[in-house]
Formats: sequence, structure tokens, C-alpha cells
Amino acid sequence: MDKKLIVLDLDGTALKENQTISIRTQETLKKARLSGHEVMIATGRPYRLSSQYYQALNLTTPIVNFNGAVLHHPHDKHYKENYHHAIDLAIVRELLDFTTQFPLSNIAAEVEDNVFLKEKNDSIPATFHAGVNKIFIGDLRKNIQADATSLLFFGKEKELSLISNHLDQSLSHVISYHTWGASWPAVEVVKHGIHKAIGIRVAAKTLGIHQRDIIAFGDENNDLQMLDYAGIGVAMGNATPEAKSIANEITLSNEEDGIAVYLEERLHL
Repeated sequence: MDKKLIVLDLDGTALKENQTISIRTQETLKKARLSGHEVMIATGRPYRLSSQYYQALNLTTPIVNFNGAVLHHPHDKHYKENYHHAIDLAIVRELLDFTTQFPLSNIAAEVEDNVFLKEKNDSIPATFHAGVNKIFIGDLRKNIQADATSLLFFGKEKELSLISNHLDQSLSHVISYHTWGASWPAVEVVKHGIHKAIGIRVAAKTLGIHQRDIIAFGDENNDLQMLDYAGIGVAMGNATPEAKSIANEITLSNEEDGIAVYLEERLHL
């Protein structure tokens, strides 16, 4: 069997609802690695909120963070393919000005390892600012003085829909965006053309693995490009209809060890 690159989204995919990776999934991924396959993570999370899973799986591969805006290798400071694609500061300020007309519950931004919040409240996940030495709270337009890795607008569906429409009509040439659902409705903005497949393509090349030998697992709309790019895109049983429609195959849900079940059968583990 040709060497495979197994790519894992975290939330809703490799992670169960309690934010853990099941023992079965961990053991199956370990068996895959011992069989000569590679395993990597591609997540919307920053590295500080994904490092514990990278370490738990004993990975030695590059990692894609911020939905493809950042690629780096935790074990190789001289990894030549490291990149950070950020939103131009002028665009950040334009978006902040535009959204003042909406009663959003919060706005958050990340500039590499720095976190900025409009206000400190329970409208964002409690883990969002975990591992950060300092959080800048207040006027983001004043506090952010550099290109931003990502911007997050938290609010109700109507407000977020209006923001999404504005992004489509006026800024689609300079930014890309994804929507969050479930408990934390939000619109996440990154630089134009950025998505997980960008980083996966680079990582696969450095690992010497062909596109046809990539198996990617995802569940949300920020996984669509990744599922489409992979030789085999696998949607979780709990995935969005869009993710299921673009995937090559569908496995069981994250709560049912869908990744392990699929790999055990496909890779004969």
C-alpha cells in the first residue's frame, strides 16, 4: 500500500464533544504511523489551542492552523516552508469600521500569538484565550497595529448574515471567510484565498506524498476545500450537508470513532 498522509480536523472530527481524542482513535492513528503512514492536523485553531493534541498523538509533521493562514513545524525551527498569511491592516480597520453598525456580542482578533477582544464576556469560547500571556481588551481599531492573522465577529444569525453579504459583495477579492455554528455563531475572516488545502499541499510536498494519497477527515464548511483537494475526502457522520456532498466518502460521527472505524477498514489496521 502506498504511503498515506492522514489529515485531521480537530473540532467535530478528531475531537469528541468533551474535547478529547478517544483511546480507539489514538491507537488507530498510532498503528497507522507505525505502518509507515503520516498523520497531520489541519485546524481553525491557533497552535496554542491545538498543541496538546499534536503532542498527545506524538506527531512529527507540520501543522496547519487558522484554517490555513499559518503553517509551521513544531519540531523544526528551520522548516523552510513555514508561512503566515495575514489580513492587511487597512482591510482590518475597514471591517472594524463597517461592523460598528451592528450590535455584535463580541469581536476578536489574533495577530500571531497576540489576542485582542472588544470586551471580555461569555460570548466566545472560554478556551479562546488559553495559553496567552496578555490579552488586549478594548477598541480593536486602536489596539491592533499590525496585519491580523484572523478576525472573528460574534453575534446573532441576522447580523452575521449581513456581514457575510458585505464580505461577498465588497471584499471577496482580499479576504476569505468561514462561519462558525453551534454554541458560538461567528464569521471568521482570513486573507483572501486562504484555506486548509493551501497548507496541506505544502506539507504533503515536503513529506513526499502525492495528492492522491491524502486522506482528509472533516465536518464543517471550513473543511470543504480540504475534503475536495484530498485524494479521499471523508466527511464525518455529524458533518454539515455541504461537507457530506463534497466528500468522497462518509464515516461515522466523531462520537462513534468515525476516524478509527474508517482507517481500520481502509488501511487494514
